[in-house]
Amino acid sequence: MAAAGADVTLLTVDPGETADHDAHRAEWVRRGLLGSAAGLRNLFDDARSDPSWLYRAAIPGPAPASPWPTRAITDDGGATVLELPIVSGNAAWHLTDAPVRVYDGGAMIGWLPGFGGLYRAWLNALGAEPGDDASDGHSAPVVVLCEARQIGETLVAAGEPALDAGIRVLHTTHACHVLSPFRWDSPMDAAWERWFEVADRFDGVLWLTSSQRDDVERRFGESRLRSFVVPHPAPAVSASTDPVAGRIVILNSLIPRKRVDHVLRALPAVRAAVPAAHLRVYGDGAALGELRALAAELGIDDAVAWTGHVADPATQAWASADVLVLASTNEGQPLVVLEALAAGVPVVAYDMPYGPRDTLARGGGVLVDDGDVDALAAALIDVLSDRERRAELAAEGRAAAARMDAAASMRALGDAVRAALASPAPR
Repeated sequence: MAAAGADVTLLTVDPGETADHDAHRAEWVRRGLLGSAAGLRNLFDDARSDPSWLYRAAIPGPAPASPWPTRAITDDGGATVLELPIVSGNAAWHLTDAPVRVYDGGAMIGWLPGFGGLYRAWLNALGAEPGDDASDGHSAPVVVLCEARQIGETLVAAGEPALDAGIRVLHTTHACHVLSPFRWDSPMDAAWERWFEVADRFDGVLWLTSSQRDDVERRFGESRLRSFVVPHPAPAVSASTDPVAGRIVILNSLIPRKRVDHVLRALPAVRAAVPAAHLRVYGDGAALGELRALAAELGIDDAVAWTGHVADPATQAWASADVLVLASTNEGQPLVVLEALAAGVPVVAYDMPYGPRDTLARGGGVLVDDGDVDALAAALIDVLSDRERRAELAAEGRAAAARMDAAASMRALGDAVRAALASPAPR
């Protein structure tokens, strides 16, 4: 985003200590992800350093009674700046009006209605700060890209203070919104149902794939949401690759949703056809012990290596992978598929919602019927046993990844931002 010309600031709302946030800032700068520490702002750090925005937004007088205990946020001198309600056992904690008490010099001077009131007051203050002027002399517009459903719900909720109508809120999505059996009309959990109730109040909703956007529009109607498709970008992979013949790679957490057990059950048939076939599993999780036991039960434990979590899979997993396999029940748009394509590693994936079908549309992999272990084994055998086929898929994958780079994602994001700025806020 910065390379595309935007003045980017990361906003966080975790109520930690300033020293911890300073360490986070330093790490972001060290990794080259922020130009300076000033590029990461935290609500509570801002409240400690200059609480004037709190004083302006606070409702004067005593706060309403609340059943919840509180947590004090103090400045460097130990003086209380805020008291936050500790709302426990409530999945909608962020939507309660439990008062956030505002203090000045040790005395309570007012309150804000819940976390929503606090978050909106902060964003309004940030939006009013002097920024870089555009070429026509007008202040640059403020666009918030919201990453978390709970935060997004608080920003567009009705209540005081209202979010300034000049601030545009685009909400990103990163996960499948339906439950099993993962069809367009399948049930949704309560969190998604609540989010969809207010999603028409966002200036734009950013979906990772056209498939998910289309399913949402089929369910709610094309005009319900301002929907845009902004996919993850494929990374630029510079590491050289030297695939080990027969090496099947899994790179994901070891949880039931990833269905690693399906890959283990497919492996005996793959080994029977391709004796060099073996599995290397990158990732960790609660299902590790159960999966190890299954490998032993299937008689393939000698062909499975459990490497655990690795910090830099680009130089480990992709450098030697012959094929990547993904057998999840559902995804948003799996980054692992984009990474594999960029590295020239063919992909065999279940045709699950969402991501593999859209991401492999330009080639580089093989889709098999969702949940069909025999089809999964057949596809792996095809890729591993036919070296010419594997080379074709590797070349297709690299070419596809080059077309799905960061510039392409930024163009899609730019289109969404321009559309949001050209329309009145729906709130």
